[in-house]
Amino acid sequence: MAQQEPRPGFFRRVGRFLTTLRVVLSNLFFVLGLLFLLYLLFGTRDETLTVPDGAALVLELDGPVVEEAPVPDPLSLLFQDQDAPRPIALRDLTETLERAAEDARIRALVLDVSRFPGTAPATLSAVGRALERFKDSGKPVIVGADQLSQAQYYLASHADQLYLNPAGQLIFTGFAIQPVYFAEALEKLRVQVHVFREGVYKSAVEPFLRDDMSEEDREANRALVQGLWQEWRDTVARNRGLEPARLDALVNEYPDRLRAADGDPARLALETGLVDELLPRDAVRARLADLVGTDPDGGSFLAVGHRRYLRNVRLGALPEGRDERPRIAVVVAEGTIAGGTPEPGGGTGEPTVRLIREAREDDDVRAIVLRVNSPGGTPFFSEVVRRELELAQVAGKPVVASLGGIAASGGYWIAATADRIVADASTITGSIGVFGLTVRLQDSTDALGVHSDGVGTHRLSGAGNPFQPLNPALEDILTQQVAHSYRRFVDLVARGREMDPEDVDAVAQGRVWLARTAAEIGLVDELGGVELAVERAAELAGLERWRVDYAEPPRSPAQQLLERLAGGMAASSLVGMLDSPTLTTLRRVSRWADESSRWLDLLAEREPATWALCLGCPGAVR
Repeated sequence: MAQQEPRPGFFRRVGRFLTTLRVVLSNLFFVLGLLFLLYLLFGTRDETLTVPDGAALVLELDGPVVEEAPVPDPLSLLFQDQDAPRPIALRDLTETLERAAEDARIRALVLDVSRFPGTAPATLSAVGRALERFKDSGKPVIVGADQLSQAQYYLASHADQLYLNPAGQLIFTGFAIQPVYFAEALEKLRVQVHVFREGVYKSAVEPFLRDDMSEEDREANRALVQGLWQEWRDTVARNRGLEPARLDALVNEYPDRLRAADGDPARLALETGLVDELLPRDAVRARLADLVGTDPDGGSFLAVGHRRYLRNVRLGALPEGRDERPRIAVVVAEGTIAGGTPEPGGGTGEPTVRLIREAREDDDVRAIVLRVNSPGGTPFFSEVVRRELELAQVAGKPVVASLGGIAASGGYWIAATADRIVADASTITGSIGVFGLTVRLQDSTDALGVHSDGVGTHRLSGAGNPFQPLNPALEDILTQQVAHSYRRFVDLVARGREMDPEDVDAVAQGRVWLARTAAEIGLVDELGGVELAVERAAELAGLERWRVDYAEPPRSPAQQLLERLAGGMAASSLVGMLDSPTLTTLRRVSRWADESSRWLDLLAEREPATWALCLGCPGAVR
């Protein structure tokens, strides 16, 4: 007779129950998770394809407008704050407006700039031109705002109807360039910064050497800010039917003007003609509902967001067959020019070179437009990019450089030998100069009782050690290298723009120019946007019909899947559980760190570095 197994004890039975429950729950969560992923992939597609008839297109500029939007880490999107600024590619914005202008389903454009953080002056001009082209369709552009910054108002001034909240305000301050200088602080820290530069206006290194702005830099910056203000003022005055002098007077006399309006900034804006009417939010929504109708799903007025709309028109534009038109490839050079493989929008590196090479080797591509939005970088890699463009020219493909918000120093180097250079009047360009920089910490560490000593085999052995005095041989080398890079830069510009080197040197010297002036001195051939650059490329290639393709690095199926999943996950707003003020603070700290890192990167260089970079060039208009 078999012996009967003893009955499990109480705790063992509880353990088995918990183990079974854990397995069941794990399988349940797995199935639910799988269903959730399938919903993210396929469940929102019908919504994406829906654009109501007679709707208003809401163009919400909830982030900076850039030449090339960075590719986000798909997994990080899971924790992305839905209110965080999202960069918008300029070409996506212009495509949206072009398609909406011809789309019978779209009755009006509502421009929402309430969260627009600002962008480069030339990019503002490009967005303004796109708004004007939309208005040519006869459809109105409407803006309702609580308050407006200088950059927000620039875009809002293009509206047919501009409403301001009675409790709102707008104030203009003009433009300023006010660098921070560290010379006294570095002296107190006993940090020695050795600078080698060519160009009396090459002011990127001045914060390490001075406690105030040099007269040369003051002269150049004064011309720059006055030119930027003139472009802003004249455009706004033209849009609003005002005399430019009235805007100048408003800025200079704002305290007195505000006092005359009983301290009410909204009333002052209305009396000055800056807005059409003072309306609270609910009244603006009611006006829009009268224009386009009420949303049957419960919204205040019938509307479609610009991101959803663009997905709709792109998915609906199914090709009928292969487009046989010859192509003009647009390659974007965005950010600092250096080696490596930055993500799109994060810098100009090896991927940019590969895209140019692929365009050169593609028989369907007949011309290349280089869209530049860069403050520069290393002379070496700037030359690598420029050389790749020159090879395309040798192969018989015209190259036209289209300068965006900024194309200075190395950003101008890569464009210097293009067949034509086209720039917006507000583009910041030039800065034809080179600098090198090395930091010595010997005095600082000696004061702390930390010392460096040793032996080497040659004169240059250990020359990069920041805890030793600057090696005279290294100093001689850097001086020669910077001078050589500057001469090469000047010679390239002279050859590309068909100028005498002496004439280039006279307008170089590291000085930054607005493109309007750069066109007068020969550094720019023509004023206009990327559209004009494409037309010029087509003319040089002898094309009567063409199509434009923006060259982008290919994305693997896995990347596309992750981005699709992440987009749906972000919509679930998991990050909403976090404290919003904390996220806002972290974003501000992140932006400050990003700006500061440009300087810290230079100070942290263990080895001496040579740069064709415009650190002092103004960035976004806010």
